[in-house]
Amino acid sequence: MKLKGGSLTVNEIKQLLEASYNPDAPKELLGYTLDAKLSNLYGKVYFNNGIKKVVIAHRGTVENSDWANNATYIASSSAYKLTPRFKEAQTMVNKTLKKYKGFRIESIGHSQGGLLSHLLGTKAIDNIQLNPAYKSESLAQNEYIIRSSGDVVSALTAPKKLTTGLLYPSWTKAHMITIPAKTNNPITEHKIDILDRLDPNLKIGNGGSFKKRTLNGYTIN
Repeated sequence: MKLKGGSLTVNEIKQLLEASYNPDAPKELLGYTLDAKLSNLYGKVYFNNGIKKVVIAHRGTVENSDWANNATYIASSSAYKLTPRFKEAQTMVNKTLKKYKGFRIESIGHSQGGLLSHLLGTKAIDNIQLNPAYKSESLAQNEYIIRSSGDVVSALTAPKKLTTGLLYPSWTKAHMITIPAKTNNPITEHKIDILDRLDPNLKIGNGGSFKKRTLNGYTIN
């Protein structure tokens, strides 16, 4: 049975993504508890027994090895799945799904973490990606992309949403939020901080109530 009633607020997404980068991530965050046994340097697993929800957060590129993984992905999407970074993330996700069977799973990721969420979040109720690394992969109905118009890494998601919308008519109404760039600096526009330009209480996911519209300077399309 497919679970319904998912979604995360922009504030939750931001804080959980920031925690994914933190080697000393908080044990308690926004009502969630860190699962230290499943979490690792590259990703964090937070669970909330009260609402039966788990968030898997994949961080982006930090170490030199991550840059090597990026190069592998650019050269070959299939070869990327053979990298240690992908395999470690896959193990974390598989163990989380097994341990928290019956929970609603939210998968989120930033940059290379967005790519990992895309590849490994197929069983999540919501698969939310911020400025995800992207080439030409197909997008699924559970995927929600937030990106800056000035972000280079996620640029190819914009035209892809048009073809995805033909396959899933409901996809384009809720699943792509484009935030207008405030700078000409691609590094600034790639950061998690671009989420500060959105309403922190805005819900992203299938529990949100979206229609095609413009709000506070950004477009949901």
